[in-house]
Amino acid sequence: MSRSSLWLSLFVLALPFTGVAFLIYETIGFDWSELNDAAWRASLAVSLYVTVVSTVLSLVIGTWLARSVYRHRSTWLASLLRWPMFIPHVAAAYLFYLLFSGVFPFYGLIEANERHHLVVIFTYVWKEVPFVFLMVIGTYAQLNRGYLDMAKTLQLTPFKQFKVAEWPFLVKPLLDSFWVLVAFISFAYEVPALLGVTFPELLGVLAYERLTTGLFLNAYESYAVALIWTLFIFIGVISSYAVTAKRRRRIERGVRR
Repeated sequence: MSRSSLWLSLFVLALPFTGVAFLIYETIGFDWSELNDAAWRASLAVSLYVTVVSTVLSLVIGTWLARSVYRHRSTWLASLLRWPMFIPHVAAAYLFYLLFSGVFPFYGLIEANERHHLVVIFTYVWKEVPFVFLMVIGTYAQLNRGYLDMAKTLQLTPFKQFKVAEWPFLVKPLLDSFWVLVAFISFAYEVPALLGVTFPELLGVLAYERLTTGLFLNAYESYAVALIWTLFIFIGVISSYAVTAKRRRRIERGVRR
């Protein structure tokens, strides 16, 4: 590796730590009890709801589509699923806003800005399913069909075939996808800002508003929330990988016990 590449790698690696250091510096002396107001509590609850539902649906649908493409060799479906990834989230949000705002026949079924955030969830699922698909399809492409053939020989049910012959190999890409989606959806701004409601707002929207309004009087609240959420994501990633490390090493060696 050349010296310039090494310095570039170190610079990119240092960026997240620089951001965390900035958040820590900005929250020194902050009164953490200020986060105990109704707006932040409601925002946390609705953010967890949207994040969990969107992430779980994306993982399930993306895995099912990858499995279908793998089993049926549907190259046209694989090509079709890549298209949403080329559309920015803000454009996708505007597209779904039009679909549910009276211009198209979907109007009347669900309002674009309704309190259950269903259109927000639909938008995230439509955008993130292709991401999960691409994360999982590579695992299926390298999957040893001998495991599945053995499960069929033992006359296991379709669910047990998936559980013993496919699921162990999907843990790693699904775990990676899970934390990427949680980190992105939970603190995103564009989609909930366009399709959400004024109360309760998702964390990303509320934090941005507190940061950019009121002459920065509430900016420290946004920094504190960003720091807490960053630490939550970091601890979650480390914990989940620590719990599954032994199993993942066995799978990577091709050993099942």
